[in-house]
Amino acid sequence: MIKILNLFFITAIIFADNIIYAQENPNEEAKTGFYIGAETGIVEPVVSKFRHKHSNTEIILKNSAMYSGKIGYIFYPQMAIEFSATYQPKYRLHYVLPPQDLSNGLTIPKTPGNTKVLSNIYMLNLIYDLEAIKGFTPFVILGGGIAQVKVKSTSSKWDVINSDYFKVRKTHKNCVAWQAGLGVSKYLSSNFSIDLSAKLQTVYRVKIDYDTLDIKTSLFIPANPIKKTIGVGEFGVGFTYRLPF
Repeated sequence: MIKILNLFFITAIIFADNIIYAQENPNEEAKTGFYIGAETGIVEPVVSKFRHKHSNTEIILKNSAMYSGKIGYIFYPQMAIEFSATYQPKYRLHYVLPPQDLSNGLTIPKTPGNTKVLSNIYMLNLIYDLEAIKGFTPFVILGGGIAQVKVKSTSSKWDVINSDYFKVRKTHKNCVAWQAGLGVSKYLSSNFSIDLSAKLQTVYRVKIDYDTLDIKTSLFIPANPIKKTIGVGEFGVGFTYRLPF
């Protein structure tokens, strides 16, 4: 939380400096206007392996591709506000169920399983362009929004009873999310640039619902859901096109 507050304070200082600059240079033409863009790349979990304490289940989250679109408005020289929508469709979630000793003397062995997680992330971002260096323009991005996280249903089977004994339920949850990152742009013309970026995204309290089989009643019972705050690194390449006036 301290790191997040520091980022906001830095952004506020930059914003104030630009307002003072604009007031002290009223004759300089403000380079404002709308732009659009797109990006593709890969998303890597910061912590890919963790354990759910209640069920003692080991969980591994794999990487995903990502596709993003954006529309923004440059409201001061070097500063823009931007809306972005990002699709991350192919997280693979691998789990390993621990052995279970049953009251009848039987033991369910350690059981692996897989499901898929996808997310749609909608962010409102603040972009600040730094001074150009040898034709390249570094920039800083800070944003917040909502992540729609969907977990696909799956199940694990025990051969002894020839039946499922563990089921991941289909889950759809809206989670608070934020991101911060750095990038660099190379302008190929006055209106068009190629962009590289690296961002840290954090999605709070991603939820996975699952049921376990009660051997005595042969009924599935809802268990305590898995709730985990997920951090990922997003690495992308894309373009930005500034719309003509």
